[in-house]
Amino acid sequence: MTVLSSRPRGEDGDPAGVTVLAVCTANVCRSPAAERLLARRLAGSGVTVTSAGTRARPGVPVDPEVAALLEAAGVPAEPSGARELRPADVRQAGLVLAMAREHRSAVVQLVPAALRRTFLLTDAADVAEAVAAAGWPQDVPASAAARLAALPALAARHRVPGATPEDVPDPHRRPREEYLRSFAVIEDAVDRLARALG
Repeated sequence: MTVLSSRPRGEDGDPAGVTVLAVCTANVCRSPAAERLLARRLAGSGVTVTSAGTRARPGVPVDPEVAALLEAAGVPAEPSGARELRPADVRQAGLVLAMAREHRSAVVQLVPAALRRTFLLTDAADVAEAVAAAGWPQDVPASAAARLAALPALAARHRVPGATPEDVPDPHRRPREEYLRSFAVIEDAVDRLARALG
């Protein structure tokens, strides 16, 4: 896959690893939740998951409500501060998962070449499920890293015409119900994506 041409490959052509970048606004709610949930689901698969924010204040900790929801889901919310999105982050990522359309636009504005590999989180899950239902191509090694790397090239053939992927709602500084709703959308999308990768 072209997005991973510079990465080392195993003897069977399988990418030795791929980086997924989750992006939201402040990097304290949605993208850290997606990062940690996806990293837990894909642990040991050769996939590295990171996150950043389009308007992050570096060093700000994960929102306490999100940290509590992660802990309740069995995912430690390790102490780490918010990171501001940088062009290098986007260039290193084989796949960028934006939480909302505004974040996808910001990523592509920062690095136009990332257009084909930047998805809404929910869109990536929908596409991966469609590919899995049709059967992953035989030339794509059966690993999460290889399948994530192949997703951008497969997306056009497997999107449902007219379908509108869902933005992950921003819960920051809103009632607890909004945190629960946002977290549920993220958890569902991450679970669907991980299952589709096999």
